[in-house]
Amino acid sequence: MRKKILLVIIFILISMVLSCSNTSVGKSKFSPYYFYTDTNKYLFEISRYELSKLITFDKLTYKGSYIDNRTMTKEDLENIKDNRNVSDIPSIVVPQVAFTTESLNMRLYPTNHTIHRGNEKFDSNQYTRISAFAPVFILHKSKDREFYYVMTEFMRGWVPVEKIKVYSQVAFSGIQQLPFIRIIKDNVTIGNVKYGIGDKVPLLSQDEDKVIVLNPNGSYSSFNKDGSFVIGNAIYDEELMKAMAESQLNNPYDWGGKEGFRDCSAYVRDLWRVFGADIPRSSGLQKLVGKKLIDKPKSENEFYAVLRNAKPYRTLIFFKGHVIMYGGMENGDYIIYHAVNSLVNDKGKKVQISKVAKNKLKEEQFINIWKRVIRVSEISPLISPELPKEPELIEITNIMDKISKIGSYENVIANQNYKVNK
Repeated sequence: MRKKILLVIIFILISMVLSCSNTSVGKSKFSPYYFYTDTNKYLFEISRYELSKLITFDKLTYKGSYIDNRTMTKEDLENIKDNRNVSDIPSIVVPQVAFTTESLNMRLYPTNHTIHRGNEKFDSNQYTRISAFAPVFILHKSKDREFYYVMTEFMRGWVPVEKIKVYSQVAFSGIQQLPFIRIIKDNVTIGNVKYGIGDKVPLLSQDEDKVIVLNPNGSYSSFNKDGSFVIGNAIYDEELMKAMAESQLNNPYDWGGKEGFRDCSAYVRDLWRVFGADIPRSSGLQKLVGKKLIDKPKSENEFYAVLRNAKPYRTLIFFKGHVIMYGGMENGDYIIYHAVNSLVNDKGKKVQISKVAKNKLKEEQFINIWKRVIRVSEISPLISPELPKEPELIEITNIMDKISKIGSYENVIANQNYKVNK
């Protein structure tokens, strides 16, 4: 009994840390990050029981909710749930493997309707934004045949069928073993595909002036070396991190990335992906990685003493449901970067920001943020941080026990002028 109570408490706590604002969305029951899947390996089967648990675990309520511009009814929610097509899951599922053909939204339920609690900006049905050319495992299809239920390296949920390209298992594995480029600017178009900071694109060949990269549809494109990418993961450089962080300033705050921008945790995660540190997607789990500097400072002096000795851009500051990147000192003031909806100033007034912001804590009177801090930690740029495990949830899914390697570079690449087929 005690164990069951403990698990319930853990689930509730996870669900409470998902929002980057003070809206009621942060109190909903869904928690989109359960495990980290190594997509360089092949998940060869999952049972009906395991898959149905994944699909039905996250839940929303129709009570107090809206669907687009009207009050949501019980019938609305039941129809959306029915589209999950759970009764049609076979006893054993052998996943297909695929890549996303463009950046897309991952949804809690297989519908494009906005489900919210009175503010359409905070869509409770939005899990996250998935990058172009992201590897995915296809596990199920919705009743209307318009959505796949998939796993990516850090999330699982519903995505549009039309934006997924299925590959053979060997090609899927081989493509992931290719060298690659990392995008370091937003809105970089290669072929017909738009990429953003942190995205990874397979590299086929290069010379002094250009690279030839694989496109998600299996074709390839030539692209000039114009400073919008690096070959492989970038070596950590504070000036590059600062430049990327500031290139996002004034972009709209975007809950779950639904409109193609970023919320707090996506902002931090995408910047660190450039350096090969694939940290988790949610702020609640990001605080579990890296080197802890302090938990819940006891005073203003203690908190700012830590910051004065902290490494700029490598130090993350966490509130409950929010993550901030520390940018060091400028003219004796403390600098922070974050994608934020609102922030309470020293006078107790809520300041609406709704964008990616660079704040000066003294000048803008945000010194009292120390009272909300639950952790300050440092991320290492040298190695990818070990990702947190959630044993009670991995026990439910039993996913990691079903993974094995497959494929090789030689199986896929014959020369640079090739096309990968299904």
